[in-house]
Amino acid sequence: MKNPILHRTARRAVFVKAPCGLVEGLRLGGTCRFLGIPYAQAPVGERRFAAPARKPPFASTFRALKFGPSAPQREALPGAVAHLASFARRFSEDCLNLHVFTPDISGQRAVLVFIHGGGFFLGSGSQYPGDELARRGDIVVVTLNYRLGLFGFNGFAERFADDERFAANAGLLDQRMALEWVRDNIGAFGGDPRRVTIAGESAGAASVGFHLVAERSKPLYQRAICQSGAINMFHTRKGAGAIADVALSMLAPGGDREALFALPARTFVEAFRKLSARFQGLPTMPYIDGTELPELPLPTLYERSKPVPLLIGTNRDEFTLFVDLPGFGLAVGPEDLSAWVTRTAGAEKAREILSLYSRDGRGSTQLGTDILFRIAASHLAEHHAAKAPTFVYRLDWTAKGALAKLGATHSVDLPLIFDRFLVPFRSSYLGILPDPKRRALSLRMQDHWTAFVRDGDPGRSWPAYRPETRMTKIFDLTDSVEADPARDRRLAWTGVDGFVP
Repeated sequence: MKNPILHRTARRAVFVKAPCGLVEGLRLGGTCRFLGIPYAQAPVGERRFAAPARKPPFASTFRALKFGPSAPQREALPGAVAHLASFARRFSEDCLNLHVFTPDISGQRAVLVFIHGGGFFLGSGSQYPGDELARRGDIVVVTLNYRLGLFGFNGFAERFADDERFAANAGLLDQRMALEWVRDNIGAFGGDPRRVTIAGESAGAASVGFHLVAERSKPLYQRAICQSGAINMFHTRKGAGAIADVALSMLAPGGDREALFALPARTFVEAFRKLSARFQGLPTMPYIDGTELPELPLPTLYERSKPVPLLIGTNRDEFTLFVDLPGFGLAVGPEDLSAWVTRTAGAEKAREILSLYSRDGRGSTQLGTDILFRIAASHLAEHHAAKAPTFVYRLDWTAKGALAKLGATHSVDLPLIFDRFLVPFRSSYLGILPDPKRRALSLRMQDHWTAFVRDGDPGRSWPAYRPETRMTKIFDLTDSVEADPARDRRLAWTGVDGFVP
């Protein structure tokens, strides 16, 4: 009789011959993993801010046995602790790599490409080990790294438009090249390039919003998932240019663009910190560049989204995570929120909207959640449902452990979908005691997500969202389906759209 512990942890080499070259990975139990595969040339030297370049096939076997380095960023945790948590602990400008988790290298399984969040300045694909999700759903899971902060989102192209060494939203172009790699190579890893779902959470979901609209991205996927984010998390072109001017005054006094290629990476990470202190919001978000994304109102951009099956939703109390979160310079006070509504909606409409929120902590949480996440998701769903199957959810499950006071806060969905997200610090979200009901919720969500990846439909217990019913799946210890939740707030926000403050 096999020892179940040894059986689960048994490792053996597995080799794949793909268009990118010969790749060595590991089989661990019921899953094969291939880690740190480069999908583009290193963006170093004069490629530091440029569009990514395709990488030639490997000349010898690539050993994909450990997670690749993440984009330069401030360290979120000390090195030893980051190692335990699968948090980014190796940083390099040579960061354009991805990780593949597959039940087997034979067959043609649906593919989930998950784009990490982190405000476009933090995060790593290594935080989302996909072994369990791939095995449970019989799908291939791909996570990836892309350029962050001032390397990926800088607005420099607005000031050096004649110089191909500067590309607008290079980090989003990195993601697209990863999708091209999936198209060309995933068949060798047991995946089906004709059944690719792009997905992401927070900044990752905003990235999905870009690919839904950007014409050159549209051929590369067949379904989409947006968890707590949409294309409203972008700067305007004017705003990106203003931030670029300040960044250039710090990094290249006198406008010497060549200096930008000589500075060490840590200089840009430090400059991000200074920009965060000077500008409200996130200084290094993507922006509406006028080329990949035309300078059009948000509703018009929503209308341009590719008509593919879409799963989209938010957590009930998203905003609570940001009130005291270091590094996110969001304007979160009641006066800040009210002022944003007034600027965006006009004084009369703002009074109507603000009258629906109580003047206490609960009202502030609802308003902040609506401004940053829920209204954009609702409006995108409204537009999208008219042309493609759309499935909307709200997660009401309250975090346990250190985050218990924050309710169903931002990112609480991640440890429910990825079993090893932030191990061993999952207790910050889930508590330290076993919870069979919470585990059952996690498995239900995983089954809905993977069914959507396979079939474009999350299952019979989750009806499609249509304008006449607006059926919404409510996830909690006991799930439910509700017609048009928070209807009064939805109606008040009709016709009001704006980029995040």
